[in-house]
Amino acid sequence: MRLVLLLLLALAVSIALIVFPDIADQALRIEAFGWIFETRQGAFIVALLALLLLFWLLRNIVAALFAGPGVAWRSLRLGSRKRREKRLRELALQWINGRSHINIKGLKRCRGILPDWMVGLLQVMATPVSDLPMPGDDQDDLLTVMTARRVTDPENEQSIDLATRKAHLEAWLKVCPDAPLALSRMADLAGEEGDLSAFINQLEADWKLGRRSAETAKPRLVHACLKLAEQQPEQALDYLRKAYRLLPDHAEVLLAYGQALLDKGDIKMAQRLWSEFLEQHSHYRIARALLELQRDDPIRAYRKLERKKADMLNPAQRWLRAELAHAGKLDGLAMEQMQALAEDCDSVVAWNSLGRWHEAQEAFDQAASCYRRALVKQLAE
Repeated sequence: MRLVLLLLLALAVSIALIVFPDIADQALRIEAFGWIFETRQGAFIVALLALLLLFWLLRNIVAALFAGPGVAWRSLRLGSRKRREKRLRELALQWINGRSHINIKGLKRCRGILPDWMVGLLQVMATPVSDLPMPGDDQDDLLTVMTARRVTDPENEQSIDLATRKAHLEAWLKVCPDAPLALSRMADLAGEEGDLSAFINQLEADWKLGRRSAETAKPRLVHACLKLAEQQPEQALDYLRKAYRLLPDHAEVLLAYGQALLDKGDIKMAQRLWSEFLEQHSHYRIARALLELQRDDPIRAYRKLERKKADMLNPAQRWLRAELAHAGKLDGLAMEQMQALAEDCDSVVAWNSLGRWHEAQEAFDQAASCYRRALVKQLAE
């Protein structure tokens, strides 16, 4: 640091002498002990700075000679011990907070030192999680953070109670308020406590900042939205709409969102959502929900599906078409289409429908046969 200041001073003086040449050319006369020394001011100042630099260089060379070649080489190559200790501490804190992976290149620059806090850090890493102490005010911040990281690790084999983990996370965030890993684990803790609003807000923040991938964040956000929709019926539609935007092809979300729309009286929107979903996915629960909506005018809905060829319909659509035909009193056509679906796909749902229809016609032997086929298929799955 002192060398840097000296170099900056020399640079400033040199610039000043260049900018003001008249001052540099003024004569300087020194008389002492009978000696007279005359020169120009600029040359004298430059020579004085060069003499100070030479003195600093000689002092370091002498110190290196007494310390030995090994210490001199490390000092030249790696810098001062205090600076290396500081760098090592920063690297450790970044890794603990989840900001980066272990920086091997940075660690190589810190070779040759083992500060006192590193011994404590290794002790925390080697201690079983159940034996780690609660956070204290007199503890080194780095040890507090490392202890909290270990205690709150979701992969711990030993189960740590929620209150203990929360105390460690609060201590961690007190030391490093913006630690990504601590904030992420605090969000998970909020989910465990049932504070789903806080969980959603933090999880969305982690996702937007790149701390979590969309593949891991979206399913958890959707699950939380579904839970909140159950807990807060007055705001259910908002939460389900958000879940639908996140995962529009999630069948459970579609069912809940459509039912919420029905509760609000928006039948057309619910029917459109479920119909579009069935165009892309074969899902019998969605088909059954759509069937209940179309029972009022089954023939009209049936004709829309009848226009398409059988090979263009997925199994759920074929089942819906047959059920609509049966609801429209087209029993022979319905039986033929459902029988074809049951045999082609060996569908449990189709066999159950056939059994129910045969039972209603009091054809109990045929109904039993259909139910038996459905049971065998279901057990095989």
